[in-house]
Amino acid sequence: MKFRQVLFILLFALLTSCESIHIFSNDVQETGAWGPVLLNSDKISGMYFISQVEDPEAKFEVKVIQTDNQLILYPSIPMMIGKTYQLEVEGKSEPVVKKIRVREPCIAYLGGLDGKSEIWKKCSGYDSIQLTKTDGVVEDITVSRLGDWIFFTEISDLQESGIWQVRPDGSGKKKIIECSRSKCSDLDYSPLTGKLVFIQMSKKPHIKIFDLITKIEIEIEGSGTELKFSPDGQYLSYFDNLSGQLTIINISTKNRITKQSGSGLVGDWARDSHAILFGELEYWGGIPGVKIYELDVKSGEMNLILNDPNREIEFYQPMYSRDEGVYLTSIRQRNTGSSKHLWLLREGAEGVKQITNDPLYHYSFPSWNSDYSELVFQRYPINNSGGHPQVVIWNQSSDTFEVIAENASKPFWLP
Repeated sequence: MKFRQVLFILLFALLTSCESIHIFSNDVQETGAWGPVLLNSDKISGMYFISQVEDPEAKFEVKVIQTDNQLILYPSIPMMIGKTYQLEVEGKSEPVVKKIRVREPCIAYLGGLDGKSEIWKKCSGYDSIQLTKTDGVVEDITVSRLGDWIFFTEISDLQESGIWQVRPDGSGKKKIIECSRSKCSDLDYSPLTGKLVFIQMSKKPHIKIFDLITKIEIEIEGSGTELKFSPDGQYLSYFDNLSGQLTIINISTKNRITKQSGSGLVGDWARDSHAILFGELEYWGGIPGVKIYELDVKSGEMNLILNDPNREIEFYQPMYSRDEGVYLTSIRQRNTGSSKHLWLLREGAEGVKQITNDPLYHYSFPSWNSDYSELVFQRYPINNSGGHPQVVIWNQSSDTFEVIAENASKPFWLP
């Protein structure tokens, strides 16, 4: 699939009245604070304009990606959660105006005792609600980046497996893939292409991509874990367990990029899909070390961003943050035991903020909300046989924590 990236100047603004010459789209597109905003390119001829009432002269750049007849817009600074905006576009005959509402993000997670899990949802100011009733057989979960679907696997007492989808309000539940007695796991979904990727375990594991639109299923040569589509859906990344490499596949051309990496070291995609973060294991004098790189998937160039030359720090799960040049990562320090903690670091591993510091807990599954103002994660007590996982939110502005669920795991923000 051919696509090009173009930089356009945009202006963002709260809704004002429209002139009569404007065409108003009938629907209001809901999205996260960082987008994406979707437009059909067949009606578009030129520039995009979004204006602020408070400061009409304020301008900032965004990335625009074109795929077939669709334009995908990613703002360079976040829109305000809960607000409605107006996007004005130069049309082929007259301007087009589109409403954009930035929804309040919620959290989806797995909750339940004794290994019996269901999907729950927690929105700010409301109690958690249970979305599924499966007798506790939900095994894995992922969410759409547009916040319109949740996908999950069920494994029955008879060890029969299937992949299901459900709306964030609990409606529309249906089975979409029958896995039978071969377990399916490691789900990820691209709403821009309608494709779901997963691992199917039979005699040996297979990576499969299922197109929800055409119902066509294809198998990717090789096997791996940590499957993740790029935000534009053009690439698939995963860790190949056999070769020990990060593998990136261009879905259209089938071209591959491979880099030496390790389990738990494959990180975040950039919002505009131009790059991915990953870690590389190194051994020097028998001591393992981890370096974190940003890989440009177009040029193949690698930029070293996190490194400890003294090899006292191991970096895991690298992610972008709201500030350029600052990265979220899970860290294990050799002199502080086995627990991993969440940090914000600048390039070169200069500390910006240690988010978690309780040595009695291990922290994992970090997930930012749509404007990077809050981080949700899972924590689990170390050396406590009766302990159970909790889902916790960290607010970046107030530096406060809130435990939102007990006996809960695998949290995702619903953007």
